[in-house]
This record gives sequence, C-alpha cells and structure tokens, in this order.
Amino acid sequence: MKTIIKALLAPCTSVAAALLLVACGPSTLEFRNAEIVQGKFYRQGADKPFSGKIDNVPSNTILVRKEFDVVSALPTNVLDKAAPDILHNAMGQVCEVRVDEGVLDGATTCTTGSGKFKAYEMTFDQGVLTGEFKFYFPGTNKPKAVVRTDHGVLDGRSIVYGPESGREVLNVTFKQGKLAQTEEIFDDQSGKLVRRIPVEDGAITGEIVEYVKHGTQLYYRSHVQMGVKHGLEEQYVHESGILEYRQNWVMGQLNGDVLRSKRDPKTERTVNEQYVAQRYANGKVVYAADPSDGYIPDLERIAEDARREKVRACVKERRDKLAQEGRDFLNDSAIDQLNAECYHAVVAATSSTSVAAPTPAKLQGCIDARIVAFRIQHGDEEVITADQLSEWETECREGKRS
Repeated sequence: MKTIIKALLAPCTSVAAALLLVACGPSTLEFRNAEIVQGKFYRQGADKPFSGKIDNVPSNTILVRKEFDVVSALPTNVLDKAAPDILHNAMGQVCEVRVDEGVLDGATTCTTGSGKFKAYEMTFDQGVLTGEFKFYFPGTNKPKAVVRTDHGVLDGRSIVYGPESGREVLNVTFKQGKLAQTEEIFDDQSGKLVRRIPVEDGAITGEIVEYVKHGTQLYYRSHVQMGVKHGLEEQYVHESGILEYRQNWVMGQLNGDVLRSKRDPKTERTVNEQYVAQRYANGKVVYAADPSDGYIPDLERIAEDARREKVRACVKERRDKLAQEGRDFLNDSAIDQLNAECYHAVVAATSSTSVAAPTPAKLQGCIDARIVAFRIQHGDEEVITADQLSEWETECREGKRS
C-alpha cells in the first residue's frame, strides 16, 4: 500500500517542485509596468529595486550613458571615413535587459522591426559597459562593429566592418582607452588606405596620413612625436587637391611661416597660388597678412627681419661690384668677412640718432599696429583717447618701438 501511495505521490511531488522552481526563478517584467527611480529599475509601486529580466525597454533609456558615447564614437567615426553617405543609426530600438537590484547587469540585446533585426548587443557589469559591444547595420542583421571594453573604457581588439563589402575596414587595439597599435582605416569599396595613425609605445608617433574617398588623393598629413605635433602639417582641398594650408610645428608650438592658398574673389574657389598668411615664433603670431588673424605685433622681430633684408642687399651689392672687378670667386672666409662688414654697417645705420621721417603709409601702419596690440590686451570695449593716438603718432614719427 505504501508503495502505491508513493507512486501516486511522485508525479504530484514533481509538479510541485516544478511550480516551486518557476516561483523562485528569475522574474520577467514588461517595461510598461516598470519605473526608474534615481537610475534604478523598480516594478511599479514596489519598495525594493527589481531583479530579473525586463522586456521592451526603449534603447534611449539605457544608452544615454557617457561610456556609450565613447564606445559608439569609434565605429561612427570610422564609417564616416571608410563608407561616407551611409546611415549608421537604427531607429525605434527596444531592448531586453537584465538587472540586479535595479542596476543593469548581464547581457542586453536591442532590436528593431518588432524584434526581427538586431541593433546592439552588449553586456553590463553592475551598470557599466564591459566586454564585447556589438553594433549591427539597420535592418540587415549584418555586423557593423565589435568594440571591446573594460568597464566603460575601450580596451582590446576592436573591428569595424564595411556596409557593402563586409570586409574589415578597421582593426585596432586599445589599452585602457589609448591606442596600443597603429590604426589604419580602409575604403569599403576599393580597399585602399583612408587613414593611418602610427603608434609606438602607446603614443602616436610618426606621420599621420589621410586620403579622400577611395584613397586616391592626399587630404591631410602631419608629423607627431609621442603625441605632440612636431614637424610639417598639411591639408588639401577635397575636390581639387590644391594645398589649403601648410605649417610647421616644434614640439607642440607653431614656428615659421603658415602658407595658405588664395581664393578667386569671383568664384570663392581656392586657386593654386600660396601666400604667407601668418608667421609664428615659439607659438606666437609675429606677422599676419590680415590683422584680424590674431596678429600680435612683435616690432623687435619685424625690425630684425628688416635688418636681415638690408644685410642681404648689402652683400649682393658688394659681391656684384667685386665681380665687375674680376673677383668672382670668394672663399668661405671672405664671404664671412663680407657678411660681418655689411651687418655692422646696417646696425650702425639703423641705430643712428637721426631717424628718417616715415612715409604716410608707414606712419599709419605703425599706429595701426599699436591699436591692434591695445585691443588684444584691453578688449574692444576699452576707449582709445585722442591723447593716446597723438602719443602713438609721436612715437611712430620718432621711430620708437612699442
């Protein structure tokens, strides 16, 4: 009899155990029945944060996080270079999330089209992105990128795929948010190089190059040393390939002439004719073709440039005279002596107490330089008095430096 009772009770025990497991298993909650309080998920009306799975969560509820901006910027920026004119963002995404005591924790999948198409797959660890973050092209279930993170920071090997070819257009490795290997981006259609950022010992070092679409025309290049610009930097016009600007850096500071291409006043298009737009010395502007370009007058530098021009003219005049006398060849010692004589002659002439009266144009230019320097120092609101203008005019007539 006992055996019969046990046999009859066995199915009931199994059903009860199954019901108990269901009751104690992970809970599932629809987002419409949830609420978010101070960043944590709750079942509506509950006092304690929810733990379990939540369905149909709008993606903007979980993706408005600073680490998501960092992670999503990588494939977006890469695809803007490798495959321009492609829509990269999916719309109307809903997500299935897992939370622990109200905090995102575990695998999360976001989909579109009533769940037919994947948009994102990611993992949270106590509210922070970690592990693989997978992106998909809208309405395709084709992978767009796999970005690897370590608690909200880019870390590990990340890949971005081209929308047309499906090939890798970027393969890059980060270590705690910093490039760990040289980054190269390739055009989706042609497979040619679009951008290269060289990395050595965890820092950008070498020549950065960037090409226009299909990698056939140089767009930008610069030289960097341990993350600091050092050397030539150039940029070209996309459509024509004409130089847009060329400048030189010395350990993060501009130095020397900045060349820019002129514009046709009728068409406003850049033409292949360059001019010196600015001149820098140790990171400071000492000359600008247009005073509005941040020109801070350095009269000492301007005076020194003028002296050098006079020295060169003096040396040329004396060498021409010697050539007429049949003395074409001069050894290094004779040339050095000639340079020294001309330099001393020019310095003696410019330091003479008798100062020639400046032409009206030079006088006005001298006054304008003082006005620009005053505006830079005091701002546009400060009033320049008539007495101040009169004082500047007197100084300019006497050849005094500001």
